[in-house]
Amino acid sequence: MSARDSDSELQRLLTELFDGALDNDSATRLQQRLSTDADARGLYLDYCEMHAALAWEHGQVIVDIEPVAVPPEPWRLRASMIWLAAMAASLLLIGAASWWLDDTHAVPSGPAIASIEQRIDAKIVAGGQEWNRDALCKGSYDLRQGLLQVKYNTGVTVCIEAPAQFEAISADRLVLHSGRVSANVPAEGIGFTVETPEADVVDFGTEFSVEAGTGESEVHVFDGHVQVQPKALPDQPTETVDLRTDQAVRIADATHQAFGIDLAKDRFIRSFVEPKVQYVEAVRALNPTAYYRMPIRQRGLLCSPADYSGQVLIGEGQRPACAPGFVGSSLRVGGRSIGRGARVENTPEIGSQFTLMAWVYADGRPNNAILATNVTKKRGCFEWTLDDKTGRLKIRVDNQNGDAVECFDTEPIKLQTWQHYAATCDGKILKLFRAGRMIDSKPCVPISKQASQPLYFGTNWRGKHLWEGRIDEFAIFDYAVSEEQMKELL
Repeated sequence: MSARDSDSELQRLLTELFDGALDNDSATRLQQRLSTDADARGLYLDYCEMHAALAWEHGQVIVDIEPVAVPPEPWRLRASMIWLAAMAASLLLIGAASWWLDDTHAVPSGPAIASIEQRIDAKIVAGGQEWNRDALCKGSYDLRQGLLQVKYNTGVTVCIEAPAQFEAISADRLVLHSGRVSANVPAEGIGFTVETPEADVVDFGTEFSVEAGTGESEVHVFDGHVQVQPKALPDQPTETVDLRTDQAVRIADATHQAFGIDLAKDRFIRSFVEPKVQYVEAVRALNPTAYYRMPIRQRGLLCSPADYSGQVLIGEGQRPACAPGFVGSSLRVGGRSIGRGARVENTPEIGSQFTLMAWVYADGRPNNAILATNVTKKRGCFEWTLDDKTGRLKIRVDNQNGDAVECFDTEPIKLQTWQHYAATCDGKILKLFRAGRMIDSKPCVPISKQASQPLYFGTNWRGKHLWEGRIDEFAIFDYAVSEEQMKELL
């Protein structure tokens, strides 16, 4: 039995629909399911075809009966009417399904509800066509790619991450059918509500995130206070849940009961602004040659100084090429994202003395996945990659003698957690650090001096060996940062 055949709620709604017993609340719920769930629409069409086939079979039985020259009896009239009604209803329902499947909802119209402040590689579809306006009107939207930031007149700011299907209802209400949103609500916006299929999330001045889809909703509160009101099921009352800072709940579609879960600090994009924190200031105090903080920009890879800025590489996908970072945002590569790494053409020189430093988040351990490199067609001097056999992070440099010198981590890179790595060379010894502690070192004569080569993050010059995860706070120094300085950073 397929997953869609096992969906008891959907089967109940469809049975009530074809039996003519669907009430208003159930009809609204069925419409939500059909408008946001491709599997639900498929099961709906199966039901339509089944009922049409049954109606047709019943009709054939009547046609095959030898006609007699007597007035039709009332039951025959009723059977004929039932067959005709069933056929008409089936055709009508199949037509309605086609309306949903063709995505021909009305184009949003009327006054603007919220302004679109920023789009990051965003593709928005509304009413079956691409939405390129600078505001949201009342209506339904499908964010198929990228990232969107909208702002209401009350000062409420909402970040929406693809893929997401949502409705702009009013200045104080957003309906999220599927996807992720994060809201920052000032005092003027108290009462702002995000509705999901499972619950209403009412804010009381806070910062929170909501994820909806796959039959459940999650609410995560990062600061302040929200009320979560699970939607009631027939004969099953639900209780309102108050959430405060660092609390989170999940509401399942089957029960509509809320239960506590861990706060997901690294899942949601909550702001487009890079915060100023102690780590950032400490790195800057060490005078890096180039510092890539990975802020959210439209395909731009910003650097301090700006002369070393680059370009984010884009490919097929839905989620944006940015994600929550160790500090602020980060460069996201691979997975369901459109991110394919980044390239810097005008790069700082990597000399005999250097330090490479970054916060790293791995979702997987692909063979030879690139963290960073300046090697192009055998030109360049360093590769920071995952070892193809063990999944350990390694740094490799080419010295003036043409030899490759490598340092390895002692264990496979940990998954789905932020880790600080650094590689240094003082002209004599190459060292690899994790969490401020040296874990490997090798003698290294001065490295090969070549003309400046492009710098790549999360990929190589061919667009291969993609990193699977995130890269943040990448800094380059023209000297070897000491172990003591490294520990002070952390």
